[in-house]
Amino acid sequence: MSAEARPTLCPCPASPRGNVFAALLLGLAALCSCEDKPAPPPAPVQQEQPAAFTDAPSFSGDNAYLHTAALCELGPRPSGSEAYARQLGYLETRLTAAGWQVARDSFSAPNGVPMCNLRARFGEGNHTRPVLVSCHIDTKRLPGFIGADDGASGAGAMLELARVLTAQHPQLAEQVEFIFLDGEESFGAHMTEQDGLYGSRHDVARRSAARELPRYQINLDMVGGADCAIAVPAYDTSDKMLAQYAKAILAENLSDSRWTVVPASYRDDHRPYLEAGVDALNLIADFRGSTWWHKSGDTMARISSRPLSETGRLCLRLLAQLLRN
Repeated sequence: MSAEARPTLCPCPASPRGNVFAALLLGLAALCSCEDKPAPPPAPVQQEQPAAFTDAPSFSGDNAYLHTAALCELGPRPSGSEAYARQLGYLETRLTAAGWQVARDSFSAPNGVPMCNLRARFGEGNHTRPVLVSCHIDTKRLPGFIGADDGASGAGAMLELARVLTAQHPQLAEQVEFIFLDGEESFGAHMTEQDGLYGSRHDVARRSAARELPRYQINLDMVGGADCAIAVPAYDTSDKMLAQYAKAILAENLSDSRWTVVPASYRDDHRPYLEAGVDALNLIADFRGSTWWHKSGDTMARISSRPLSETGRLCLRLLAQLLRN
């Protein structure tokens, strides 16, 4: 992804929750009145790798962590690579075991690089599911870059969501589609209107032609780092989705120093859907000034079960809210 406006993290120091969420409901013009001072990131958490997967009834951040680690063990996973193909196999195996029906959607980038989105549905029928949950699973073409947060963490969270939904909330699962997108990363150093978001643009074109666009999209991008906040881009998010996001944070009693909104716009996998008329919400880490984004430091050393668990809880709450409407 790339930022199209310099993000400014809110809230103001005096009353974070009130300032942010009152502003969300009043509109995007004045998210807060504070100066350009980012909130301090959450303190890093020492993560001990979980021993094994669990069948716990609730969303397990440890399970999501183990999935993320398994994808990183494959090494760099750029589009068209052998590691990317092995990654698809891992995702298919896990989704199928959880009861989801999977389908590959293969296509090519304009420069000929083969790409493949992976879709997953639960239940009978080919009807359009109202909510699409997405992440990208390609890694930036950089030497030794494994993309623990920038790619793998969203997929790890979605695999655990798939397990919990079918086991505990099958009626919700029947209203959801998962898509693991290829080609989010640009081939050039920086994303442009022409370079990047290949998988999401392909999927939107396919769905638009078939009149199968969902009502809502929740996109997960870099949601596992213990050392940064989530920064939803306000200029890319409708009032309705900002209100749903705020409501879910309050219901789950999550920290609004970690779950924030910034007056910014990002090129990311939510944008093609947003431009096609879908209500989209992009859950993305605040990567400004980072020492790890698109660098060798984006490894499992940054990933923690806690933020993955919070991501899962928030997504489950959002799904329940959206599907009641």
